[in-house]
Amino acid sequence: MRKLFFDGKICDGCAEIMNEGEDIVVCPECGTPQHRECYNKNNACVNAHLHAEGFDWQKENIKPEEPPKTAEATGNSAPILNPDGGIPEVALPMFNAQSIVIDGRTVSTSKEFNGIRIREALTYLQINANKYIKKFMKNEHKKNFISWNWGAFFFTPAWFFYRKLYKAGAFFLTFVIAATLMVTPFTNIISENAEAYTAAFTEYREAVSAYMEDSSAENEAALDTALDAAFAEFVKVAPATAIYYLATFVIPSLAAAIMANSLYRNKMLDDIRIAKRATSDPNIQRYSLLRRGGVSIFAGFAALMAESYLPSVIMSVIKNFI
Repeated sequence: MRKLFFDGKICDGCAEIMNEGEDIVVCPECGTPQHRECYNKNNACVNAHLHAEGFDWQKENIKPEEPPKTAEATGNSAPILNPDGGIPEVALPMFNAQSIVIDGRTVSTSKEFNGIRIREALTYLQINANKYIKKFMKNEHKKNFISWNWGAFFFTPAWFFYRKLYKAGAFFLTFVIAATLMVTPFTNIISENAEAYTAAFTEYREAVSAYMEDSSAENEAALDTALDAAFAEFVKVAPATAIYYLATFVIPSLAAAIMANSLYRNKMLDDIRIAKRATSDPNIQRYSLLRRGGVSIFAGFAALMAESYLPSVIMSVIKNFI
């Protein structure tokens, strides 16, 4: 019987090798083969998030046969992944480093932490890998897996989608959108009083400038009046503004910044263990880590756009039905 083109390849949904006789479905849009069970879990292709980029699984995975490349031929000390199972050639110029520098100390990438090797973490994390490995190793030593992540703080929820933590990203995106919708009455208060507040503050600045040029009693009285008017307008918008930013930025961003590294560490460990359980072939393991790890610029940008525009779209739909 003719061997199917995806025999021996890894399912992008579960990181298990696909074999002849298993229930395999192929996405009609991008050509990704996957276990039917993996497709049913998402009710969509496991690579649906890549469709907008024009992803074509066959272009990525089906390569014409050619002699295996060696490190000497490529001029690269990193091995080329080209196992018999048909895994495409993937150069790893930096992820096979023999050592990395952490806090001024050279550490072998064969060293283990959290039950995995540093080399495996480098392959999985890819962008800013040294920074995250340093955090994860310090947290393991302290037996404390809570630390701060500025990226997650300023770019909640986009950071989670960028780092492929889709479940956490969906949670924070839903939270931010729901919070934005819930504080709509407060945004209305801010909008209604914005013009009066701006005018009062402008008058106050002009009064300050006049008093600095001429500190007469008349200008001093005008300054006091302008200050009272500006403060009165500030009192009208300050509580609504505070509630709005607390609900839509401060609370979710603080939670994301505190939880991000721990969630990322746990996902990394889970994905590495899944890849190692799926096969004993180190080349296939590395390929799986490259696919499951790294970053997705498209997903991060899409989350940023969704956070910016979805609340207003939802509000427009709600208003049309009320």
